[in-house]
Amino acid sequence: MSSSQLPVVRFLFVLLVLGGLLSGCGDKTPAASTGPSSQPLPAAVFDLQGDPEASQGATWTYKGTLQGVVFDLQGVLLKTTGSGPFPAVVISHGAGGNALGYSRAIAIEMRRWGLVCIATNYTHAGGVPLGAPGTLSEPGASQANVLRAHAAREILRTLGYVDMTRVAAHGHSMGAFVTTALVAVYPDDFRVASHTAGGVIAASVGAATPSETQARAIRAPYQLHHGDADLVVPIAQDQRLDAILQANAVPHELQVYPGAAHNDVAQSQTVLARVRSWYMTHGLF
Repeated sequence: MSSSQLPVVRFLFVLLVLGGLLSGCGDKTPAASTGPSSQPLPAAVFDLQGDPEASQGATWTYKGTLQGVVFDLQGVLLKTTGSGPFPAVVISHGAGGNALGYSRAIAIEMRRWGLVCIATNYTHAGGVPLGAPGTLSEPGASQANVLRAHAAREILRTLGYVDMTRVAAHGHSMGAFVTTALVAVYPDDFRVASHTAGGVIAASVGAATPSETQARAIRAPYQLHHGDADLVVPIAQDQRLDAILQANAVPHELQVYPGAAHNDVAQSQTVLARVRSWYMTHGLF
């Protein structure tokens, strides 16, 4: 039965499906239960509302406890027509935005390229419930937001029409910070990455911006876009990331836009055309 025939589709995902969700987050991640094999597996419920092939896509919620971490997520899903398997992208919004705003606008464009597009709300979202994990004091590249973004990727795995060897990550501003941290923590999970108005700082203990140390784990080909008149996120932060990628021989580009302010690059058609070309060059489609 198609999503248009059944507006609310419920999938039950057990730990066997999403067992890798927390694997990249180091010592801060709670350990998995080691109870007897007869112990019931924890589960999370993913509810899809609407048709992902509709003009505005579908919304979804994801709730449950996995490996001691409580998830309470909301997001959007858009897909191109057909049965796939399709390439996909995880899209991350900036401070004060949400999945229904920036992320869906970018998804509508990227779906035209043939991508399945998924996005969730982060701790720095505006106009939506906070959700979980994380608090308002954990914006940007926090562990909580990396877990949220990776949960979105793992949802793609369950849909049956996504080629999980061809998944990209893209974000703007604090969503760019999430993107950088995400592909650093999970370097084998993304074919390619891109962002607008992001970058790194020298040290990032508890900060919203990822650190240079984190960025050294990136392996995915990465395209960076930044306006040189950005007064919100200094272009020096993307220049630092550019230098790290260069030193580690990671395929990358830093595209600089003279006179462009912070939000000028967020939905620029020039930027998006370059992102599409970058994805094509590196085998996403």
